[in-house]
Amino acid sequence: MRNASNLRETARLTRHPALDGLEMLAATYRDHAYALHTHPTWVFGVVTAGVERFRVGRTDNLAAPGSILVVNPEEPHDGEKGCEAGWSYRTCYPSPGLMREVADELELTDLPMFTSAVLPAPDLARSFLAAHAGAGAEGAVESEAAMLVALAAIVRRFGDGRARAAGSGPSGSTGRLELYDAMVGADLTAPFRLSDLAEAAGVTRFQVIRDFKRAAGMTPGQYARDRRVRRACDLIGEGLPLAAVAAETGFADQSHMTRAFKTVKGVTPAAYRAATAG
Repeated sequence: MRNASNLRETARLTRHPALDGLEMLAATYRDHAYALHTHPTWVFGVVTAGVERFRVGRTDNLAAPGSILVVNPEEPHDGEKGCEAGWSYRTCYPSPGLMREVADELELTDLPMFTSAVLPAPDLARSFLAAHAGAGAEGAVESEAAMLVALAAIVRRFGDGRARAAGSGPSGSTGRLELYDAMVGADLTAPFRLSDLAEAAGVTRFQVIRDFKRAAGMTPGQYARDRRVRRACDLIGEGLPLAAVAAETGFADQSHMTRAFKTVKGVTPAAYRAATAG
């Protein structure tokens, strides 16, 4: 583990082609802060230096060196430094397909979910870091196997094996969120007005705000930004120029997209495109 006082900001995103295109991030942040956001994937990571402070739902967490951090799909979370020096970590974002493979290997009934965001398991943390660091090096089969074994070991010890509706709230709010999501996603470049959502759902604007908070754990504005960044990832993967991606996803310009994108993904759109192309 490195000395936290020597941290310098860097971020490198890569993909593992043998693991369903698994995104893998190795980063050091001193002043960067993640905005509240979600992923359609799981998040697994290990802090290697410094401390990360992050909120999952309503719970604040601190991850020190050797800590395994886990976030379930669709759980709102953020992230920032938990000490003056910042933090370094390695993370990956397994898809539902990859986690289904892990669940089947462990004979779990459903996809694994986690009730705690910080897992105390130094031995599993070491295995994860070794697998992460070895990805992309010579011996692709070995790195592929090492990551599968590391993920399975974490799931075996800490996953509950029961599917949960992440971010579920009262049934009315959850149902209305599906309507809101469809309206927001239909045209990400359109003006985003609470009154339109309220009229479509037959509720007040105050109820719309409560629905987003209860069912998604986010404000309406945070939710819309999250969906724009997700769509931007898709379009970047399709090879669309970054300026066109910004226009298609409702950002004012490419600079606006870059700022929002980095607060969610931890890297710039250009770095994400390079990783996708690689």
